[in-house]
Amino acid sequence: MPLILPIGPMYWDTYIYLDAAQRIKLGQIPAVDFHAPVGALEYYQFYWLQRLFPGGQPTLLAQWSGLISAAPLMAVIIADIDRRSRKIAFAILVPFLIFALCPINTQSFHSYPGVNGFGIYNRHTSVLLYVLTSALVFLPSGRKLAVVAALAMLALFLTKITGFFAGGLIGLFAILAGRFMWRHVLLAACFFALVLLGLELNHGMISAYLKSIAALIGMNEGLLLSRFLTVFSIKLDVILAAGALILLLFWLDRGTLLKNLNSSRQSETSKGFASGFDRDWLWIGVVLVAGIFLETQNTGSQEFIFLWPVLLAMLLKTSVLTEKHRLIVYCLVAFTAIPTVTKVLHGTLRFIAVAPTYVAAPVTDVKTMALVSTRRDLMDRAELLELHYAQNPGAYRQLAQQDQLPSWQLYSELDYQMYWVISADRVVKAVKQFESENGVRLNTLMTLDFVNPFPWILDRDAPRNIQIGADPFRTVGSLTAGEEASFRATDGVLRPSCPTTSARLSLQRIYEKALSDRKVVKLDDCWDLLIRSDIKLARQ
Repeated sequence: MPLILPIGPMYWDTYIYLDAAQRIKLGQIPAVDFHAPVGALEYYQFYWLQRLFPGGQPTLLAQWSGLISAAPLMAVIIADIDRRSRKIAFAILVPFLIFALCPINTQSFHSYPGVNGFGIYNRHTSVLLYVLTSALVFLPSGRKLAVVAALAMLALFLTKITGFFAGGLIGLFAILAGRFMWRHVLLAACFFALVLLGLELNHGMISAYLKSIAALIGMNEGLLLSRFLTVFSIKLDVILAAGALILLLFWLDRGTLLKNLNSSRQSETSKGFASGFDRDWLWIGVVLVAGIFLETQNTGSQEFIFLWPVLLAMLLKTSVLTEKHRLIVYCLVAFTAIPTVTKVLHGTLRFIAVAPTYVAAPVTDVKTMALVSTRRDLMDRAELLELHYAQNPGAYRQLAQQDQLPSWQLYSELDYQMYWVISADRVVKAVKQFESENGVRLNTLMTLDFVNPFPWILDRDAPRNIQIGADPFRTVGSLTAGEEASFRATDGVLRPSCPTTSARLSLQRIYEKALSDRKVVKLDDCWDLLIRSDIKLARQ
């Protein structure tokens, strides 16, 4: 039952998963043999699920692969809560299922509905933080909590490092709030370290991952302040409501707080000290700060969903409040929690509603990349774009040389994303024809573009030591000796030109030295094939 989904803005991010899965299939190790924007767990989970469902829709496989790590942990948490209250268990489970299953971000980049193929690892990070926070709030202190927290932190570390730091902040506060005994903290730390040590023995996988993180931080360190401003502007509704709730709870709690702090000084016991931290307004404040930090790198996915467990725990105590205060608290919780849920559900229901009326991609040679659709008028435009780009190369090159795209949000436009699929299908056909006519097989393939799904489509190898998801402004640095050697050994490099963009020109400049001695074959008006000079062609 192949599912065809409406293509969405920046959908081509999904193809990074296809590239990584092919590399893993051929024995490459993330961070060791190729650089990636996130941790290895993302790609292994996708690879495992793709092996189980080889005809699955790629974005759905990528989205639901996160359940491999998140669902077992959530099952343990729900089973424990259910023994005490089935209502609370459902109150935790239902939001988890919504966010884990729906491939939709809260931030919209296009007015027409479509599936968000970008930010998938950000959504996975938020779901794992939801799992971690649920465990820290609702599981009783003990070995089970220690193991679940350690596994959640391990999954966050191997998914995205910013999620690991956000989870670490929440976990540190949980320790201060008395949720862990020190022997359980030591148990969790030892478990975490042993797993990382085992992974490190796999060709230095963890140290290579840390080096790639350091390199990415170095290339993006100047963006931090602007990202904070972006988070506050986009999520001002949730941040203001949560901030107001924190202030209200602090005001209601101020007398009790001072009493507990004084008693902790007098008794000097760890229990008294912890009671000063184990306050609802502090829990909400710490989780909110963790979410803001996370969103500096993950803006617009499913942000702040992990506020819900601490909000729910606070709501369970509101019976002691006066009716007036209880009503204010309920309103502020609604303003904090509801916007994210409604945006995700609304986006999902929109693309489900329009999907039957959309037209499937007119392609035959790109495997499951073909399982996308769009409006009829957008499809007509997408099919015309290649001829238009080919007939007007000078205009787009002139824009690219001035660091301008053909349109301000080119990668968010649905016609361009569909055009890329159509263009990829045409170049795959052209490569097959070229190989047939010249009696050769290009065993390794690369493309001078953001994504490189062609080794997966044609079942070939991909060069090692390079960045997948090649963004010359954020992830690709200067050419290294290892990259140069890998490029020189690559049989064929595909160079797109429809349209010429500043990113494509930058990639060509970065890799120019490694590609200087290649034979250039024009596959069609929009794609060149750069072949190793020592490869003999029958029609040479």
